Amino acid sequence: MKKILAIITLLALVPLLRAQADSNIVDLELVLAVDASGSVDEEEFRLQLSGIATAFRSPEILQAVQSGPEHRIAVALVVWSDSNFPKVPSTWHILDSRESALRFADIVETFHTKTGRSAGIGGGGTSIGDAIDYAIGMIEVNGIEGTRRVIDVSGDGIETDPWAGPATMLPEARAMAVRAGITVNGLAILNDYRRLNTYYRDHMIVGEGSFVLDAVDYEDFERAIQEKLLREIAVFIG
Repeated sequence: MKKILAIITLLALVPLLRAQADSNIVDLELVLAVDASGSVDEEEFRLQLSGIATAFRSPEILQAVQSGPEHRIAVALVVWSDSNFPKVPSTWHILDSRESALRFADIVETFHTKTGRSAGIGGGGTSIGDAIDYAIGMIEVNGIEGTRRVIDVSGDGIETDPWAGPATMLPEARAMAVRAGITVNGLAILNDYRRLNTYYRDHMIVGEGSFVLDAVDYEDFERAIQEKLLREIAVFIG
């Protein structure tokens, strides 16, 4: 009798377990890696966050989010700078509706109240490889299964040597991304280093379909991040 009850209980749990497993399957796992190094002042940091938030409030991005077979993506934010400073990540968010996209946009827009230069986090050099290493770890342990996995790096400078202690540099980080099957894309903000787009192409991006888009300056970031997110997310729109 106990064995029969156990079987009945297990059979009753199967639909729930299947639903939980299906809820963790998405078309894309996306990490938005935002530069808060010493070359980025508080207003420039805020413009990056507000540009991302505005993009996720747009109907075009919502259409892109729902364009794949699963009709949803997973996205998280991480703020990075010198390897000697802590990375500051958000939690992962499943976007599958206008409401979920708006909630994520609100979280991104107010992230500067908890992180960034205004809270004493960020500064120093530009440890791009270390940021990519951290973002890979975020993807690997999130418990989500994505058809595609992408790290979206935005910044305004080339990689610098770490101020203190060892750090993962770009060559190693790129190799790690290749082994993990993760694509790294770049949004080069050209206000300080006019050939940053070329540097990103030659030294940072990697993986299937990887690309670089330019923002002329931080005021142009909102336009550029919307275009970049559409290109990353909306691969299924014909």
